Amino acid sequence: MQTVYQLDDQGLLLHEREAPTKGHLQVMVAPPAVPAGHVARWVTALHPVVDTKTYGDQGTGSWEVIEDHRKDKLWLAHGRPYVLDTDADGQSYDGLGPLPEWLHTEEPPAPEPTLEDAQAAQLLVINASFETAAQALTAGYPEAERLTWPIQQSEALAWAADNASPTPYLDGLAAARGITPEDMRALTLAQVQAFQAASQQLVGTRQRLRDEINAAATVAAVRAVVWPSGGQA
Repeated sequence: MQTVYQLDDQGLLLHEREAPTKGHLQVMVAPPAVPAGHVARWVTALHPVVDTKTYGDQGTGSWEVIEDHRKDKLWLAHGRPYVLDTDADGQSYDGLGPLPEWLHTEEPPAPEPTLEDAQAAQLLVINASFETAAQALTAGYPEAERLTWPIQQSEALAWAADNASPTPYLDGLAAARGITPEDMRALTLAQVQAFQAASQQLVGTRQRLRDEINAAATVAAVRAVVWPSGGQA
């Protein structure tokens, strides 16, 4: 029995084993130590079929150790993974040998956005934060009931300005609720005023932050504009 070193069709070392005789794509010469991320390749001028008797014998070739990136995830750019042996702007790479300059083993960072892009992105973040905060003001109320708020608000504000102003919708609510029209008007007015105060704060904050984003002169300054509770593009 003797130790033989099995190659693949590219001449790359697969494994070693004991065999009584040398077989196809087998080398009799021990390879050098192979560090992680590398593979040994047998370099020879002989053909494994035409020169089958002498292929892999001592003195017919030599080993070289090359980089092996076949199991690595490679990247062309941020968000653009590369598939081995595919064309990339007229270039390709099979995963063997030095990594080309146009490929990366880690995903490159996203390119810095333009000021205009950063402003648009940060405004979306601000608007989303505003929507979340605004939804809290109406949480717990059915949609059908929310549809009645404009008329409730209109009657309550008219009544606050002139106690003689008619409030037919609020009076109907009072009757169904089992309270006096006066109490219904007062309760509704208090809710209207509380909602206006809260919504004024939210709307004003959103508009202020929008103005700050539009006035920012750098991407960093744009990203520094956040909703009071946080949030950044």
